[in-house]
Amino acid sequence: KLRPKEAELLNYFIANPKRFISQDELVQNIWDFDALPSDATIRSYIRKLREVIGGEKIITQRGMGYRYE
Repeated sequence: KLRPKEAELLNYFIANPKRFISQDELVQNIWDFDALPSDATIRSYIRKLREVIGGEKIITQRGMGYRYE
């Protein structure tokens, strides 16, 4: 079961498959301006999402971001 932000992240990844998405892009499209997350928070959400959907579904490319396969 996903928490609301995890579900939003998953929906964003599904809407943008096979494209690298930076942390900045995720912040701009998922979070409100008054609730900006830290990099560690984003990594935590991605880790939890991987646990639920499978680690091979989200690829991390250093310096580029995340890609949903």
